[in-house]
Parts: sequence; C-alpha cells; structure tokens
Amino acid sequence: MATLSVENLTYVYGEKSPFQKTAIEDVTFSAKSGEIIGVIGHTGSGKSTLVQHFNGLLKANSGKVLLDGADIWENPKEIRKIRFKIGMVFQYPEYQLFEETVYKDIAFGPTNMGLSAEDINKRVLDTAQMLGITAEMLEKSPFDLSGGEKRRVAIAGVMAMQPEIIVFDEPTAGLDPAGRDIVLEKIKEYRDRTGALVFIVSHSMEDMARVADKLLVMNSGHLSMFDTVKKVFSNPQKLKKIGLNVPQVTKVFSALKEKGIPVDENVFTVNDAVSYLLSFLKGGKNND
Repeated sequence: MATLSVENLTYVYGEKSPFQKTAIEDVTFSAKSGEIIGVIGHTGSGKSTLVQHFNGLLKANSGKVLLDGADIWENPKEIRKIRFKIGMVFQYPEYQLFEETVYKDIAFGPTNMGLSAEDINKRVLDTAQMLGITAEMLEKSPFDLSGGEKRRVAIAGVMAMQPEIIVFDEPTAGLDPAGRDIVLEKIKEYRDRTGALVFIVSHSMEDMARVADKLLVMNSGHLSMFDTVKKVFSNPQKLKKIGLNVPQVTKVFSALKEKGIPVDENVFTVNDAVSYLLSFLKGGKNND
C-alpha cells in the first residue's frame, strides 16, 4: 500500500524576480493505493506543476510531499529512489524514445534500477504483454511504429519499473479514438494488476468520467475540489465558473430534464447512458 499526501504545498516560479508567479498555493490532499485520481483544471491552473512535485522533479517553496508518511525530500541524496517508486509519464512520451529497439527502450528503466538480467527480461516481457506489444515489435526500432504503438512503448518503459504510484500527464493527447481507448484501458489494467495509485492529468471530462475514481480540480493554483467523480460533476455551475464542463452526455441528460423528461442528470459516460435509457424506456428505474 502506498499513500501520497500533499501538505500546504506552494510553488513560485521566478521567485524574487520581476517574473515571479505563484503556480500552486497551499494545496493539501491525500490519496492511497488502488485509486485513479483525475487531475483537471483550466490551462494554467497548476495541474502539471502540482504533479511534478510528487516525485521531486520540482521542489516546493513551502509545504511537503509525503510518501507513506515520509517527506520525499528528507534525504535529498535519495530522491532518485523516490523516482523509481513514483513514475512519471509526460505528455507525448513517445518523443522521449531513443533506443535501438523497443525491447531496449522498455528495459532502460529497470536496468537503471540495478536489477538482474533475468528480472529485467521478465519485466520487459510481462509489461509488453500487458500493453499488447508483440514479440515482433520488441525487436523493431521504436521509430518504425505507429503513433499509438509508440505511446504504449513509452508507457511500458515506466510501467516496467513497477512504480507504486504512477502519474500520466495527458496520456491520450493526439491519439485517435481507438488509441485513446487502448491507452485508458491499459492504465486501468495496470491499476487492477498492481494496486498502484494512479494520477491522470487530463482536459477530457469524458475520459475522466470513464476511468477516474476521484477528481482533483485545480483553479488558478488552488485546490478547488477533491471528491468522487459523481460529486464533482454534480456541481456543473461551479465547474463552469472555473472554465470547465461536465461530460457531453451529462449535458444531454440535463437538456432532457429541462424539457420535462424525468431522467437522472447524474449520468457521466456513454455506457451508463445506454444502460440508463434502456431501463428507462422499459419502464424500469435506475437509481445509480
């Protein structure tokens, strides 16, 4: 079990310079293993700045990041070990591929962990299988793959280190609908297999409705909301004020209710909408 706690975290860019800007201020929350946390907010709200503190890529001006109760900066010389426990997948991670073969790229992280050749091989093969990377693909240059395949290889390189916590910054950006679905399902599968704590930074309310357990809402550097998906999306007016929206399907259900059709507004995914409408049309009740 891994618990990540953030206490009164504040980060200022360009401190004591003419360009000083407070990116995040007094942010406090806690999350534990097995949860998928969606991190949402308008552009410039502090989402990416916040998550880069989790494994010490950024160091706060004040406040703490605690991993299982211990300050990650308690011993600065050990911060590298923290980064093996808390993995980070940046936006467009395929741009960071560099090895001769897919196998070597996935093996890079485990190799830096000092694992044996046998353990490295097992991690590469297990992770590749989970992400649908075939034995044939492992021998190819990563630059010969499609965009979606490259994305999966880059994600595999982080997952192969088996981090207890893994952070994804816009993992589906630039992918077609099929590619988005694959990546999101693989993230869920990793959580299910390992019990890891997962954070996903995203602009897509639809994606977050599908995979997240909770939503962490940032607004102008402050934590605005941190609650279940249902409770956050049940506040459309508050979200609208900070430049966010509920999923499109939720808007449809709200419009139906405004027209006098007695439907539940708390429907956030297409699958839920289909199930609800089938029940509704048959005269049944759906209280979920």
